[in-house]
Amino acid sequence: MNIFCLVALAAATIFSPEQDRHVLVNGDFESAPAIQWEKRTPDDKVRQLLIVAEAARTGKLGARIVNKEASISRWRYGADKQLKAPTGATVRLAGWIRADLGAEGGAALRLYCIGSKGEILKQPQTQAVRGKSAWKRVSVSTAVPEGCDHLMVYLELDRAAGSADYDDIVLSVVPPAKPRPVLNDLALLTDATADDPMVASLRTLYPDRLVVETTPSSRCRGAVVFARQPGTRFDFAAIEEFAQRGNPVVVDLAVYAAMRNRTLREVISTNAPMLRVVRENRVTAGFKAGDVIPWCSGTAKRWTQRVLDGVSRDKVMAESPEGGALVVAEKSLLATDLTGLREPVYNQPGSFNKYLFAGNALGGTVRYGQHYAQRLNHAEFVEAMRKLVAEVPGLRLEDEGPASGDCRMYSINYGDPEKPAFFVYGVTHGSEWEPAYGLLRLARHLALVDAKRYSVKIIPILNPSGYDLNKRQNAAGIDLNRNGGEWWESFKGRDSNNDGTWGSGDYDWKGDGPFSEPETQTFRAICKRTRIHAALDFHGNSGGPGNNRIVILPLNAREDNEERAEVAVRSFNEAMRNRYVLQQANRPGVAQYDIEMMRWNSQRPTIIETASKGSHGFLVEVPAGYPGTYGMVMQTDIVVETCLAFVRAYQGK
Repeated sequence: MNIFCLVALAAATIFSPEQDRHVLVNGDFESAPAIQWEKRTPDDKVRQLLIVAEAARTGKLGARIVNKEASISRWRYGADKQLKAPTGATVRLAGWIRADLGAEGGAALRLYCIGSKGEILKQPQTQAVRGKSAWKRVSVSTAVPEGCDHLMVYLELDRAAGSADYDDIVLSVVPPAKPRPVLNDLALLTDATADDPMVASLRTLYPDRLVVETTPSSRCRGAVVFARQPGTRFDFAAIEEFAQRGNPVVVDLAVYAAMRNRTLREVISTNAPMLRVVRENRVTAGFKAGDVIPWCSGTAKRWTQRVLDGVSRDKVMAESPEGGALVVAEKSLLATDLTGLREPVYNQPGSFNKYLFAGNALGGTVRYGQHYAQRLNHAEFVEAMRKLVAEVPGLRLEDEGPASGDCRMYSINYGDPEKPAFFVYGVTHGSEWEPAYGLLRLARHLALVDAKRYSVKIIPILNPSGYDLNKRQNAAGIDLNRNGGEWWESFKGRDSNNDGTWGSGDYDWKGDGPFSEPETQTFRAICKRTRIHAALDFHGNSGGPGNNRIVILPLNAREDNEERAEVAVRSFNEAMRNRYVLQQANRPGVAQYDIEMMRWNSQRPTIIETASKGSHGFLVEVPAGYPGTYGMVMQTDIVVETCLAFVRAYQGK
């Protein structure tokens, strides 16, 4: 069994939904109506709240809300403050709704997380059931926030006229994952203060491991050494002995220069200095010999880079193209620039990968990621797909059909096409290009999929013309992710170019009709002829709350889709723990990368609604849209890990 299957099996054990604990009493309304449920909005001339047989989905009774005019009406459960769940646990509210409503408003379930003083900490809501609908299952999950005293469940009919029935309401608690033990096994040897930016970054990257010491103790299994003051001295003999025992030690270039009596010099340039990888080993995982990335601090007027002279060539892992060593490895000892580079920020190419080599030495940061020297054009990318398929047994390249202009849409396929498929695609928006390279990496690791039960179809680039133009829309100026068939008529975007008309070239122009474009027509044809088991749609941007690090759930998927997606998110976050730190746009500081939010899609003509209709899947936003390839190792690692978590969650038993 390969490593990918082992990881999948481990995650399936950790995140089994069978751990759920149901905490709601009388969610089926079969007990006396007065038990637990109360009318948050009393009966009056506008509304009526009932527990009646006519509202039952199962059993003898169900809850009903009748609004005689558009208003908000609610049943409530939990006002006695007895509905509780532990901080950090995932709470899932689910139930069934049947509606007979007008054009406005909808019926939904809402979960309140209430603090000790009655303040609302969170109030997530399920998707709303609108119009005239048969029984439909809805659900929403959230993590119980710090300071939550109790929970409350609401059945809501919001800004709607008509009636809605509710039955079989369940609130389940998934216990938080067992906390990792505080190991305190990574020694930090430094003269820096606790509020030093690098100390803060290291504590963020290794929150359960880092401990400040003067020399590495016997309990430690690794060490990081750097100084802020030139006169600071360390016990080099103790550090050497610690490393000789096989413990990884990462030292700043200045510390290494003092240990080995080498020369450390600073290079000043008007051009951003680079790093060139010399050797491929575990420290340089993610790179090939000859790969070049920015490696410097400063500004356009004065760039600086620190290099070591006099280092034996066989110990140099990466060097400056201008001369001098930048990354040096001696068995368990790694020297890299710690104090000369800024902390990692999404738009600072020179320091983006600051902790990558150190992380590889200390714990294997890079698992699947790969650096790409340049952004290929679409024709070159298709050729890379051809080479990959020729190299990896079991893969097939398929021409799926036309795209704009002379372009064609291509896919990589694995397994029996007659079997239910995992359908994964990216670059619906041409400027969000990096996921394509992650999907190319994914194709090398498809042995994780149970080929006896499932197949895989990967379309790395859905929008070839937009990709080549590096713009969101296709060549005709149409946003392909607003050109789907669901809610096309009602969707209204914005005049982003301020020419007085919402039309071609605007940010989210939907086109002249549903599936009006060659790309979306080809996409629709794929969905019709493929037995899609679950679809995964990659998008991306450089950051900001609510932009990337988010999963968006389609409205048309199967009833258990939200639960499966929640398992995928938890699985991904666990896999990415202690591997990357980064400061993204509009965020206060350096943080580990994880998926921090999951929400429902709005009624928009997005193509995930077509791909997941009646099946499973979600859209995910990841870091993308960068001006160069300097972040590709992290970006491709994130894409592959997202796909692995997706398959683990949806492949099932």
